[in-house]
Amino acid sequence: MKEDTSIVDYNNISQVYDVGRSANAETVKKLIRLLHVNSDSVLLDMGCGTGNYTFALRQVSKSVIGIDKSIGMIEQAHAKFPKLQFLCGDVTRLPFKSEMFNGAVAIQVLHHVERKEKFLMKAYHVLRKGGHIAIHSCSHEQMRAFWFCHYFPKCLEVDLDRIPDLAVIASMLEKSGFLNVGVEICYNDSVITYETPESYLDENYRNAISTFAFLTEEDIELGCSKLQEDIASGAIKSVIKQYKSKMAIVGGSSIIYGQKV
Repeated sequence: MKEDTSIVDYNNISQVYDVGRSANAETVKKLIRLLHVNSDSVLLDMGCGTGNYTFALRQVSKSVIGIDKSIGMIEQAHAKFPKLQFLCGDVTRLPFKSEMFNGAVAIQVLHHVERKEKFLMKAYHVLRKGGHIAIHSCSHEQMRAFWFCHYFPKCLEVDLDRIPDLAVIASMLEKSGFLNVGVEICYNDSVITYETPESYLDENYRNAISTFAFLTEEDIELGCSKLQEDIASGAIKSVIKQYKSKMAIVGGSSIIYGQKV
């Protein structure tokens, strides 16, 4: 599936994005290690959204530039972190000279990019030799462990179609020239950081998740009705427990990494 930007309005999403998103502590620690970040590192946050990870990585590096194609996301990032550098631009047309960065990161971005190979090749171009890249995404196994898909099964169908599995992403990195490609699992990062069963009854919360843009009103109404019923009866507890047991095994997200040698 090619993500249709006429369906997903990133500027609207930017207004509610932080309702359910923040920089996950475990993920940040892994990114710092996998990108080999130190106080001299110059980093690029590709598809930076509202800048949560840009800010987190800036705390341990020399500088971080965040770039996102949505002016709404960039405006939110500027408002939250006025001292950081954010640019509105296309990640497949990076406005930077070659070998400018020590590391590049993309947090839950790859499935929003239609020309994925060009995106990774541009990242390779702006990295210095020895520089590292880290792509944060979710495996298909991990997505099947998201409990909310029990109530909104179309979400799983949509994301299995539009989000490449880990082996595919690793292969794309290698084809783009990256070596030492590997995968690290994040077990305490379920992507949606503030979720509760009641969260998905909130339209703003759902609107912050791009997947819901692909669902029909009927899909959402049916899911909310069943969810509300299970919250009232207490059945939600057993549903969540079942899915959480799966996530404990497969993790909540993954980082696919590589190096420009």
